[in-house]
Amino acid sequence: MHVTSAELDELVTKEWQKASAAENGRSAVAVLKDGRLRHTLITLLKGCKMNDHSKPASATLQVLRGAIVVNWEGESKTIEHGGLFVLPDAVHNVVATEDCAFLLSTLAG
Repeated sequence: MHVTSAELDELVTKEWQKASAAENGRSAVAVLKDGRLRHTLITLLKGCKMNDHSKPASATLQVLRGAIVVNWEGESKTIEHGGLFVLPDAVHNVVATEDCAFLLSTLAG
């Protein structure tokens, strides 16, 4: 399976529309899967949040548009357009500081 940058851009636009219509201001869609490896596109509108949750066995995110802040155990990290981040091994949350889209890569199970 292959996803071009144009296809990913189109998917971001589509998911932003879904987030705009959603009460919680967010959307998520699976983009690619390979065995246990999952790539999920998540969009959050400015000010919206993904509440506290645990990290899977392995997880990274790359911001495709906008910016987010990841908060955990009294620490925080801002990740902006193009930034790649390894999620902490701690309960964390994610807040959009502007409309954003990011690709979450995880190992399931």
